[in-house]
Amino acid sequence: MNDAPPPASPSDKLGEELFHARHHALIRAILDNISEGVSISEASGNFIYSNPFASRVFGVGESERSVSEEWSSRYGIFLPDERTPLPIEQMPIWKALKGQESGEVELFIRNAGSPDGIHVSAKCIPVQDQQGRLLGAMALVRDVDTQRRIEEEKRRTEQHFRLLVETAQEGIGTIDPEWRITYANRYMAEMFGYRVEEMLGMHLSSFMDEKAWQVAQRGLSLKGRAPPVKAQDTAFLRKDGTVLWTSMSTTPLFNDEGGYAGSLAMLTDITRRREAEAQVRQLNADLEGRIAQRTSQLEFSHRELESFAYTVAHDLRAPLRSISSFSQALVEDCGDKLDEVGRDYVRRIVNGGRRMAELIDGILQLSRVNSTPLSAQACDLSRMARGVIEQLQSEQPERIVKVNIQEGLIDQGDPNLLRAVLENLLGNAWKFTRERDVAEIEFRATGEAGGARTYTVRDNGAGFNMAYREKLFGVFQRLHTQREFEGNGVGLATVQRIIRRHGGRIWGEGQPGQGASFFFTLNEFPRPPRTTASPSDP
Repeated sequence: MNDAPPPASPSDKLGEELFHARHHALIRAILDNISEGVSISEASGNFIYSNPFASRVFGVGESERSVSEEWSSRYGIFLPDERTPLPIEQMPIWKALKGQESGEVELFIRNAGSPDGIHVSAKCIPVQDQQGRLLGAMALVRDVDTQRRIEEEKRRTEQHFRLLVETAQEGIGTIDPEWRITYANRYMAEMFGYRVEEMLGMHLSSFMDEKAWQVAQRGLSLKGRAPPVKAQDTAFLRKDGTVLWTSMSTTPLFNDEGGYAGSLAMLTDITRRREAEAQVRQLNADLEGRIAQRTSQLEFSHRELESFAYTVAHDLRAPLRSISSFSQALVEDCGDKLDEVGRDYVRRIVNGGRRMAELIDGILQLSRVNSTPLSAQACDLSRMARGVIEQLQSEQPERIVKVNIQEGLIDQGDPNLLRAVLENLLGNAWKFTRERDVAEIEFRATGEAGGARTYTVRDNGAGFNMAYREKLFGVFQRLHTQREFEGNGVGLATVQRIIRRHGGRIWGEGQPGQGASFFFTLNEFPRPPRTTASPSDP
């Protein structure tokens, strides 16, 4: 029998070679550069090696001679609570030196080497020879601080969002692919009249009537193929059977493999809003009915008023013609028999009749403004204004008047009615500037961006006192006497009605002796009905 030992294998030879004395530097370099901390002590507790990571964490170098009971306080070794010093009997290296292998233990280290503190996982194993004699111990230390901080931040984040969801004044819940409730926050449970525990596991159909469930099924059948749904009004049923109106938005949820895992829903209780909207619709319907009734009454009253004005005006013409004719005959046939006082009386009668005829014409003109159908088309206001001035100039060619009319003023409206506006406004400017040696009349427009164009008729004539501007557009209201300036007091009232029919406003500014300016807009507001009176301009 051959008792010779078996030849050494290549791996055994390599191992013997690796631990040869000449490779100590290589082994030390490897230990110095691994990411974990390594410390080795003799059986007596004297440390014979600590790599840089272990030295930095524990502040223990090769000069440290032995493990002692003061280690916890000397090197700042605490339990994971970061406050309680680690008892010596729980220290992994202490156990290893007694021949006990410790499992991984989490420690917190705070000392000069780690002033901010660091959480580590430490494991120590006893080192024994082949006969089982204790030679020493080796401690392995792993940095778990970063992982711990990540987990702690994750925990805080989850807690933060859980708090947000639970305290949100909005219903938040999820369903699984089988359309059963897997989560409901407190607010959602309160909205539906349940406790959170009651809702969990309930089928979505339990909260809907048959019609609403059929609509919901069409959307849910798409599952993960459906994009997030924007907020839409959805009706549910509370536990007591009453209707709960919500504004609901949903989004699909997916698992790690990309498969459909359910849906998230956010619900806002809009029951009161829906009830208020229903009340508003009913009020609007009632209001529209009352408006229609009132409009009908106003139209009837307006037609009667127009008819009355027309009848009165026509019926007054006959006696006026008689007064005028007989006054003229009296002057022709009996003029030589009248003294100056008598002739003055006759002149006053004739002038009064003429004045009355003008007032009747004004009343008829005013009544026709609202009764005339409006034929809207593009109107060249600049051209109309030039035509009015030419007519006035031909009647008084001796007057010197500087006229400035802006070109290209085109707007939508009834040409006959808008010409009446310019005839009145430019006619007034012509009349009230007759005392000027050189009269000035201007027609122009300003602005249009972001609002209606404002037209202006300006003169340097007699002007008026702004204290009486409220009388400007009243029927038969005059700011000058008949002796100063003739007129029937109906022109501006007529202009105002025409402007209102064209959805605009008119207002005036002036100073006595310094001229006047009249401003108006067209198509600024919806046009009022033809036979309905409009409210006063501001």
